[in-house]
Amino acid sequence: MGTSGSYGGSGNADWKQTHDAFDALPVAALSGTGPQAPSDPTDVQQQLLDNILDALSTALQNDDADRGSPPAAGYPLSALLTSPRASGGGGGGAGGTHTPNGRAGAGSRRQVIKGSARGAAALAGAYALRNGDAARLQELGLNLTELRNLRPLAQISRILQTVLGDAGHPDEAALRKAATRYVKAVLLDPEPPAQQYGLRGLVTEWIYELALVELGSQKAQGNLTAQEAIAKQRLVRSWLERRLKHIGIPDTRHMTVREFSATAAEVTGEALRMLRARRS
Repeated sequence: MGTSGSYGGSGNADWKQTHDAFDALPVAALSGTGPQAPSDPTDVQQQLLDNILDALSTALQNDDADRGSPPAAGYPLSALLTSPRASGGGGGGAGGTHTPNGRAGAGSRRQVIKGSARGAAALAGAYALRNGDAARLQELGLNLTELRNLRPLAQISRILQTVLGDAGHPDEAALRKAATRYVKAVLLDPEPPAQQYGLRGLVTEWIYELALVELGSQKAQGNLTAQEAIAKQRLVRSWLERRLKHIGIPDTRHMTVREFSATAAEVTGEALRMLRARRS
């Protein structure tokens, strides 16, 4: 289940509470037939879903290297990109020494807020390419002319590899999956999502994918069928989207890449706080 593969899971008290809340969501009530979860949960289900999101946000905030809030000075782009920025705006970070800035190894701290900023940098690159904005691409060490000479899937790969690099940890795989969904939407959809919707979607997807890393880990009970797991995941995802649907997003259209990334970090911190505020 999810993106975790053989990942063992964090196993701390916060995640145990999240697992317990997820297990408490009754399988029998999810659907009459098949894995499709109901679109309108009952009041009881809503409370159980709020319990899951409350425990999830608490665990993510306590795990986070920045404790759920971006640093006051924000993150420099050099702290977000896998490859150093190109000095002349050329090659898309293909040369030079690669310096990963994501999570690596079992002993590293989870990067919830910083990860959101990194994903947003990739998304900003997609919007810049779609809009023909060479200056913002150059912030990422990408070149507009070179990107335009690539096929769409190669463009997507170049942006993601320059910003996020290889996914050497389940959290990094989760981030790449979340970012890929919205980078693809910007570059492949006839009508791409407006920047504010794209940013909100990225933040929501990132939180959801991190949840799957832990809920699919070896610490999970693993007593669900594939269809039951899918049904629960769909219901959690739908409820997460509903809870974050109206989170405030400023006008991002004229932001630099760094400003766009900083906004994503701030929105993610606010999202975690919102999810911890249980509804009565």
